[in-house]
Amino acid sequence: MKVLLSGASGTVGIPLAAALLAHDADLRLSCVLRSAKARAALEDSLPPAMRRRVEFIEADLSDDASIDAAMRALATDDTPAVGVHLAADVSWDKSCEEMQQLNVQGTRNFARLLLAASTRPHMVYVSTAYTQTHDWDYRNGYEESKAMAERSLREEFGARLPISTFSCSLVVGDSRTGEIARFNGLYPLIKFLATFNPPFLVGNKDGLLDIVPVDWVVAELHAMVLRCAADDMPHECVASAGSHRVRYETAVRLIEERIALARRRHGLPELAPVPILRDRQWGFLKRALAAWQPPGISRSDFRYFERLLRVYGIYASSDRVRPPLQVREPSPDPLGFLPGVVDHWIACHPRTVRPQGVA
Repeated sequence: MKVLLSGASGTVGIPLAAALLAHDADLRLSCVLRSAKARAALEDSLPPAMRRRVEFIEADLSDDASIDAAMRALATDDTPAVGVHLAADVSWDKSCEEMQQLNVQGTRNFARLLLAASTRPHMVYVSTAYTQTHDWDYRNGYEESKAMAERSLREEFGARLPISTFSCSLVVGDSRTGEIARFNGLYPLIKFLATFNPPFLVGNKDGLLDIVPVDWVVAELHAMVLRCAADDMPHECVASAGSHRVRYETAVRLIEERIALARRRHGLPELAPVPILRDRQWGFLKRALAAWQPPGISRSDFRYFERLLRVYGIYASSDRVRPPLQVREPSPDPLGFLPGVVDHWIACHPRTVRPQGVA
């Protein structure tokens, strides 16, 4: 089997590359990475025996000229190839226009690269369960750009390239160890609660968050890759939590409990639970934020955390997400794996729960 993988140094890409290599000793894995730093991150995560089996293609998917050069260097053959497109800008606070170059044009460029690599290609486009191509009110530029990319992909390449879609929810650490390669998504909220003492959070405390562990996501995506390698039929999978969605307030209190436990171990006082207020009070909250002057926060950090409040408030107030589709087994219950996820973040950021001056 031949697999072309973008985003291989990311949250899902690193464990997916390892899973693919472990499954098939004859696998030909080519990873499209934009920099030597990204290559080093992937190489460091793999044992030497696996590392030697990976071909690296250094190219910038957002740059047409870079992809043109990579295409010229590829040797096209008739080996069936599955292209898994993971690379994306996953920021929640950028406009759709800011994200189009990588998320939309980058998707088209990955399809071009895949078609240059094999005469028998099959593409797996990885999206988010928090969006879809039609009949959706996009909450941010990320959702809109991912839907736009899928529409563009199907319009331009659908007639000559089988396209499958894999849409997953908010990805956090491994359900057993809490480990993860990148601290995105839910993790800025954990950092916010652990590092500062915010006067409030914004959103509907009864809103439901759709959180899934990275090992379950990788297992479902790996299974889709194998299905796509076996036939030319398009497949669709939505890897979301379904009935295991968790209340916003429940997630916040669980995070606070793990932080409190870590603080107690170091003799630090517990922080009071943070109130969760409705977003209709946002005008008042902005004035309260202006009066809140926590020590050690720069002006730029302060603006960032104001945006953070707004972003999580949107998702807690508008909890629409696609239900699970074509998954092999249900996602684990977040109440079982979130404590380990928070504990792993704390272990990687020990200064946030230790007295000043303690290394």
